Amino acid sequence: MGINIVLIRKRRWAAIMLCFCCLTRASSLLAQGSPQMPTTEGDSLTGHKVVLPDAAAGKVAVLIFGFTKASKVPTGGWADKIQADFGTRPGFELYQLPVLEEVPRLFRGMVISGIRKGVTENKRDHFVPILQGEAELKELVRYQEPDDAYLVLLSRGGNIVQQIHGTPTEEKYSQVRSAVESLLNPK
Repeated sequence: MGINIVLIRKRRWAAIMLCFCCLTRASSLLAQGSPQMPTTEGDSLTGHKVVLPDAAAGKVAVLIFGFTKASKVPTGGWADKIQADFGTRPGFELYQLPVLEEVPRLFRGMVISGIRKGVTENKRDHFVPILQGEAELKELVRYQEPDDAYLVLLSRGGNIVQQIHGTPTEEKYSQVRSAVESLLNPK
């Protein structure tokens, strides 16, 4: 009888470990399905330190990344459309994030000054040049085309809900608009 009890305990222990491994794997797969936005920080054009996703905590946020000077056109197009539809909605934030790490340090001040001159005052607090972490951000947004705009939609919990890149075509914008609307007005 003693051998049967030992065998039962071993089997029970193996079953418990199997369940634990399955639960661990399942939780990691769920986390991958809705990844958390990595910490990204910079100073806004008004001089305020912005740390994302913390600055957008509790709000639905669209982050628009641009990696070249030519990406100004598509990033601006996305921002204008999104701002027009959601800019006054409570619980919504829009950030424009030009990534400038590859700009030589000697010229960064001039580049940021030029950007500041082209951005209206009411948008400057949410316009945040990013000076580090470019490689990680390119991986995050699945970087393909240098002059594209890259959008990341965050839930109120800071999880990435949707990503899209390119110019704001009607089809793409409709997808983004629907996703933002569903996050702002959950059923």
